[in-house]
Amino acid sequence: MKQPKYLALFLAGTLVIGGFTPTFVAAEGDTTTVADVTAPAAPVVAAPFHTSTSLTIQGEIGAKAEILVAGKTYERVIRTNGEAVFTMSPQPVGRVIDVRLVDASGNASAVTRVIVAEDPAARPAAPVINPVDNSARAIEVTGTPGLAVTVTVGGSTFNGSFDANGNYRRVIALQKVGTVLTAQAKTANGAISELVKSTVVADKVAPSKARLTQAVTTLSNGIAGTAEPLATVIVTVDGKAYTAPVMSTGKFVLPIPKQPLGKKMSLVVRDGAGNRSASETLTVQHALFNNFHRVSDEEGNRIVVHKEVFAADGSTRYNETFAPFFFERPTKASMGFLLQYYAEDGEPLEFEKLRIRVGSASYVHTIDPFDVDYIEYDDGTVDETYWFIPDAKMIAFIKQHVRPENRIVITIEGYEYEFEWALLGGEKRAFIQSLQYAGY
Repeated sequence: MKQPKYLALFLAGTLVIGGFTPTFVAAEGDTTTVADVTAPAAPVVAAPFHTSTSLTIQGEIGAKAEILVAGKTYERVIRTNGEAVFTMSPQPVGRVIDVRLVDASGNASAVTRVIVAEDPAARPAAPVINPVDNSARAIEVTGTPGLAVTVTVGGSTFNGSFDANGNYRRVIALQKVGTVLTAQAKTANGAISELVKSTVVADKVAPSKARLTQAVTTLSNGIAGTAEPLATVIVTVDGKAYTAPVMSTGKFVLPIPKQPLGKKMSLVVRDGAGNRSASETLTVQHALFNNFHRVSDEEGNRIVVHKEVFAADGSTRYNETFAPFFFERPTKASMGFLLQYYAEDGEPLEFEKLRIRVGSASYVHTIDPFDVDYIEYDDGTVDETYWFIPDAKMIAFIKQHVRPENRIVITIEGYEYEFEWALLGGEKRAFIQSLQYAGY
């Protein structure tokens, strides 16, 4: 059977809903009988803490103690030792408990009032205010997860609670140096921690340079990137300044007019205290700049490769690859082509010829076997690669026939057998965009 709610709070005793009931004294019958009209002395009640689970009441033996808690009245009898113990669940700090005694004749004592006090030994740990400077747009406090917290910033008060990681964050306006900050934690029962204080300090540290999401190209009508949260980014072009705020996430988008290839502009980050980052010079790049990775090896040699065919580390995305790349810079003179075949069975093709076929048209490139590299891996697979500089005929063939809508078949003719595959859409775009990037 489900117990009433009050039994979960008070473990035993008689409950009378409401406050104290009036007490009357009446003499009936034999008029020679003397009625008891002397009220018991007020009970002595030990003041409870917010951690207490019982209330000890001292008073006239045999009298009934009436305990009024949160609008409900409970009863206990003073035992022969002169005490009654009222078992209860811990009560919040500040709760009022009224107790009076009623003897057998119905005489009621004066009311003894006690107020639940904070148990000094059970105060929550004091929170910690993270440093706040005059460029900060938020105050951050750490404490016990789940506890309530009250924070003051100057004349403003904010209430909240610590999250599951013990963090509390509140966005604030810029504050002057010396502004007083306080924080205090509070339990569900009303126990409060020590009040901790701090002050706003001067921010003398310049923000770091902004990091762009992508390079600025001739097609860009804005600059996007990351910088110190809630700072301001400033881009100056030909003496004109463009500004944009940095969001609390650290991201920003700053609109600017499209600029010509090679145009230079400066970028700085300014925080709320006026500190500025080092100036960074941005140069407007080719419209296709962001479609390519720039990869350097351990010796500092760099290659420029198309993102749809190569990963950021320069490795190829497919088992079979035929794609253009650049040494150092995307120019006609620095363009090369990579032919790669991944032999899962461990048997390389031993390249002899490369054939590019579009419909009935084809271009054949002869391969010197001594120029082919082989890498054998621990699992027995073999990586067979060959790179070369294209001649004018190959470039002319590619310019004429490589189109997104055309089916382009690549064939590697090996020593004993051949292997062929059709280029995917991304591979065809790599051909077209690489030639455009080089200036063809």
